[in-house]
Amino acid sequence: MNADDKMVDLLKVAYSTLTNEVVPSLSKQDRYNSLMVANAIRIAARHFQSTRERHATASPDALLDESAIVRGIRAGQFDDGAAMRTVLVANLRNCLIQQLRVNNPRVLDNIQNSPRAH
Repeated sequence: MNADDKMVDLLKVAYSTLTNEVVPSLSKQDRYNSLMVANAIRIAARHFQSTRERHATASPDALLDESAIVRGIRAGQFDDGAAMRTVLVANLRNCLIQQLRVNNPRVLDNIQNSPRAH
């Protein structure tokens, strides 16, 4: 197990310990505050894991970087009918999926499971 795996595991253990052992014994207000902290820990773990996976699996040219998108928009490369438009749409969709996977996986599940998603 490398250092990245250990970090994700540590965050998962921290979340589990907080929610299963600490939160049940707290008052209502302290429980609410602790669950906010627990949620932040889960988001950090998902972000860390997502970043690690993206670097391990994505090819360097799989996604357009922000400056390439800006230059392409200014040059008209993504206008209606342009061949690069489908690349931009795919790129933006992938970025959105990656962000939702980290920040709000339930929304991502709802979007992917809705009949309009297909």
